[in-house]
Amino acid sequence: MSATATLDEELLVAVDALLPAVAGRALQVDRDRRLPAETIDEIRGAGLHRVMQATRWGGFGLDFDSFFEISWRLASACGSTGWVYSVCAVQAWELGIAPEAAQEECLGARGDVWTSSAFNPRGAKVESVDGGWKLSGRWQYSSGCLHADWSMLGAAVPEFEAPVMLLVPRAEFRIEDTWHVSGLRGTGSNDIVIDEPIFVPGHRYVPLGSAVEPPSDGRGSYGVPAPSLTPWGLVAPVIGMAQGALDAYGQATRTRVSSFGDRPAAKMVGPQSRIAEAAVQLDAARALARSDIRELIDRGARGDTFTDEDRVRFRRDHGYVVNLCYQATMSIARGGGASSLFEVDPIQRFMRDVHAGSMQVALNWDEQAESYGRVRLGLEPNGQMW
Repeated sequence: MSATATLDEELLVAVDALLPAVAGRALQVDRDRRLPAETIDEIRGAGLHRVMQATRWGGFGLDFDSFFEISWRLASACGSTGWVYSVCAVQAWELGIAPEAAQEECLGARGDVWTSSAFNPRGAKVESVDGGWKLSGRWQYSSGCLHADWSMLGAAVPEFEAPVMLLVPRAEFRIEDTWHVSGLRGTGSNDIVIDEPIFVPGHRYVPLGSAVEPPSDGRGSYGVPAPSLTPWGLVAPVIGMAQGALDAYGQATRTRVSSFGDRPAAKMVGPQSRIAEAAVQLDAARALARSDIRELIDRGARGDTFTDEDRVRFRRDHGYVVNLCYQATMSIARGGGASSLFEVDPIQRFMRDVHAGSMQVALNWDEQAESYGRVRLGLEPNGQMW
């Protein structure tokens, strides 16, 4: 067995050990609209947030396939926890394409940082100055910002053709409590605000364009177009949330009886059918995700060229996997009966979380389906991120 396979197994054992406590806090996470310190400490203690961080900075140096298996499992216990973890872990991967000086500043001192992000360059004001930039503005939807040591903030910088993410330490921005929402309440995806311009040194950026020079650490994911790969960091927790809903429904159905006639629900065709259909939808979602991620890593390692057809296919799959998860979850929620509407029932929470996750702009099915269809019919792709 390879060292990587052994490490993967050890990390999955660590994840499984955390799941009961994470699930036990899920209701409070929803009520408090943030993850508790205990959960952050446990994730950090197990090193899960460093799964894709470079080994030279104290990470495990694993790739998206390992990350995927951790992410969906965490989200099956608590959607908000899985979402925040996933965003943080992907950003550790993204730091690997930042300039060396930026990596040294963020990771060199402790190698154990939590990073949030907010990509909305329209909300940024950037001025080029000697040695870097002056930055101010507002950025929405920064999941995990309540626990972040740094934040990556999208900006249109004059020196780059494509937008970049500027790295800003926690002491230099404020968080405005705006995340009063129906789903994924515990992600704390609030606004990040910089009222007065701050100085961002010229090395503190993460490039997003296709001209990124990948690091030479052997990981295939650095050789692929980022829009084909990084959205799996949003898809993975949605798969986990849907799995959590299925697990909760199955557990409740074992002991539930109908309101009329005291008939055991487990012996009824309806619940049996819903479980079967949801289970195969989630198996299909995971299989497609794993297949795509494996293909991306392998082709990136070979240095393959990715055609427009390749790129829109991967984006199509991001949206379609989320559709499968949404359909499975809504079917389960409808079969849960009135008892599943109570706040303490995890089914309604997973339903709200899957609904919220499916609305993330990068997972928009309409846009990805249109772009894929256009390319298949000989037209140019027109998606914003492909």
